[in-house]
Amino acid sequence: MPKVSVIMPIYNTKDEYLRQAIKSILEQSYEDYEFIILNDSPENVQLKEIVSLYQDSRIKYFENEQTLGVAKSYNRLLDLAKGEFIAVMNHDDISQPQRLEKQVAYLENHLEVGLVGTAYKKFGEINRFKTIENPKADAEIRALLLFKSSIHHPTSMYRRSLVEEHHIRYKEEYVSLNDRKFYYDIGQYAKLANMSEVLYRYRFHKDMVSKRKKPEIFAEQCDFHAHWFEYAGIELSEEEKEIFDKYVTKGKCHIKDVSVLEKIEQVLSKINEANQQHPLVPAKEFSQVCGRYLVKRCLNAIVFGGVNSSKLLKKTELPIENNLLLKTCNLALHWRG
Repeated sequence: MPKVSVIMPIYNTKDEYLRQAIKSILEQSYEDYEFIILNDSPENVQLKEIVSLYQDSRIKYFENEQTLGVAKSYNRLLDLAKGEFIAVMNHDDISQPQRLEKQVAYLENHLEVGLVGTAYKKFGEINRFKTIENPKADAEIRALLLFKSSIHHPTSMYRRSLVEEHHIRYKEEYVSLNDRKFYYDIGQYAKLANMSEVLYRYRFHKDMVSKRKKPEIFAEQCDFHAHWFEYAGIELSEEEKEIFDKYVTKGKCHIKDVSVLEKIEQVLSKINEANQQHPLVPAKEFSQVCGRYLVKRCLNAIVFGGVNSSKLLKKTELPIENNLLLKTCNLALHWRG
């Protein structure tokens, strides 16, 4: 049995991107793995031809009879995997040579951790060379999951026994947020973690799912939020749900009115208080996340609406970290007004 199963669905992948992805796995310093490649575009025979060029016994190539989509493909890959650990790989990205070696060592040395991600560097047509480092500790990772994905999915490695024992699978109705639900489910039985070392390169290009399917992804986010609130026993009005969906977690919103900012503070305070009383996720860390998101939206309101948030920040019970930029802008608005 291989120690690691590297799983990679492919779908109409550009030749160059696919070759680089495969090469990055075959050149890993860690060698005890199987590399399962699942073609979700079976009519694209060129992809099969490219894979067949690599004469390596660790590669196992499969095809779906018809296109299933990413979540169903990942679930089929889970069924095919035989390794103790499962490592996810995107068909258009690059794993650093020591990725598998270091993640295996981490999981072997941290038996309480069920899934570990890594820091990563963006590259490609846009956002070149930006390094992203997600929180390392389990408490903050789980506290952030309502707001954003706090583990970058293609950097993840997890224990196959955990997902098999608890029947954890990717949510097949989602095209994007299936990974966040997956983390949430694993987090019920084991700790989550991120390594601070950059072990992955994430390609940005115009054909990415996140760029092609923005309306579908936004709908998935709203659905994920609704299920999270329901599971936590938090009752929000339709207006409060809309405020959370459109302004709290949507980074590219434009807040132009102080009344919207006040509603954001009210919603964040409400969900924070509910989690304090009956913690679904670590209470201290969740409270800090709510406070940080309020500060972010106050900065947004300054930029797009010239809104002074000083009074709101003084009365809120959310923990607000000192933000020099926000304080300076609010002071400037005060003297201007």
